[in-house]
Amino acid sequence: MSPDLRLIDKVAQAVQASAAFVVSGAAVGAPVIAVALSGGRDSVALLHAAREAATRLGTRVVALHVHHGLQADADAWEAFCAMRCAEWGVSLHTERVIVVAQGGEGIEAAARRARYDALGRMCRAAGAPMLMFGHHRDDQVETVLLRLFRGAGVAGLAGMPASRPLDAGGDVRLLRPWLDVSRAEIDAYCARHALRWIEDPSNTDTRFARNALRAHLPALVTAFSGLHENVVQAAAHIAQAADMLEDMTQRDLVPLVRAGRDGDTYGELDLPGLRALPPARADAVLRAWLRDLGAQPPSTARLADMRRQLIDSDGGEPSIAHDGLVLHRFRDRVLACRPPLAEVPDALALVWREEAELAVPMWRGALRFTRDDTFGVPEAVLRAPMRVVARAGGERIVLRPGGPARALKQAYQEAGVPAWRRECLPLLWAGDTLVLAAGLGQHRRWPEAPNSPPASHAPRWRVEWVPEPLQNRPDATP
Repeated sequence: MSPDLRLIDKVAQAVQASAAFVVSGAAVGAPVIAVALSGGRDSVALLHAAREAATRLGTRVVALHVHHGLQADADAWEAFCAMRCAEWGVSLHTERVIVVAQGGEGIEAAARRARYDALGRMCRAAGAPMLMFGHHRDDQVETVLLRLFRGAGVAGLAGMPASRPLDAGGDVRLLRPWLDVSRAEIDAYCARHALRWIEDPSNTDTRFARNALRAHLPALVTAFSGLHENVVQAAAHIAQAADMLEDMTQRDLVPLVRAGRDGDTYGELDLPGLRALPPARADAVLRAWLRDLGAQPPSTARLADMRRQLIDSDGGEPSIAHDGLVLHRFRDRVLACRPPLAEVPDALALVWREEAELAVPMWRGALRFTRDDTFGVPEAVLRAPMRVVARAGGERIVLRPGGPARALKQAYQEAGVPAWRRECLPLLWAGDTLVLAAGLGQHRRWPEAPNSPPASHAPRWRVEWVPEPLQNRPDATP
């Protein structure tokens, strides 16, 4: 097979494997193939090869370019990509992003996160279920060595996967068809086809870790002639080990994980089951659980702190903030919750005009009203001036018709509502009458309103607190 056909075949094979094509002379249901086009050598070569593969498969290619605005020549790079795509008859989708570092991440990590978010949006807009990157064998070697030097675990040392979901949506697949192709092979492909590309000046800036490593690789290759092949082989062995560990971790995790029981909780873990595991397996379960929730993996020190506070210690209700989540221990559970309100909102006056729902965004929820003449709140009560406020202390509520009035604190404790969550749950008052306590329910004892019609004919309304839906956590898979 010619060198050119080898590279084109790898693209076609990746598409067929990902799409589960049924091939009988032609592809069935051939999808759109998206290529991440930076304008650099590898992405230009991949786009060229993808066009050839698409002709063979009977599908079409689109190119996706992300403008980060981090380089002085970013506009010129975008113009180059547009020119190249126009020359090749390829549709180009571009998106400009603003790179903002979050949670202590570096500018490289922030740019990568913004890039992947934009690529996901463009794939969906273009109707492309797969997105190809031009990463090659040399990139894989650099990635594995960098992660080794940074103390990565087994999953990190497995290197970049050839295929994985692009993000938490799961409807777009990221493909790297050239992970076993050397940089030299791509150089030769570009030379044979007289391809032109843009050189990113930052690729020679040794202030960046990858570039610093790349500068030392020639000396390492001289000392260890099989370095590239051996590192790739080691990464493959580690990937197999990582898969087996993942299988074991999933068997441990599945019986322990629970969906959140309220509007502020993403998920729960069974604490007795977690404590029954050996420490290393409990750590793996915590890592996998956080990953599945879309959080970044904790460092070794951070994970040890989580285990010490949430699993090993007794008493109290400790909490740990991590990557936009707050982990709590409560009774026999470990909870992953969204952060509490930054501050308790001021009282909010409401006027109800028989709307089905009134949004209360500062409390992250809404009030829902449903006609219920049997157990609802008398309409005359709801016509009084209403307000949504925080608890002040001393309030009492009846939670079932004919039941006793009890202090809100006692009712929350009996309902298993943790103290930290109560601070995010408002009360609804109509005049001087408590109507609803969010997280508990509607008050169930009503005096007859003056001049109201007979009870059998008086309109009543069931009032409910509806928490604002939790936003999906972004996927953090490398």
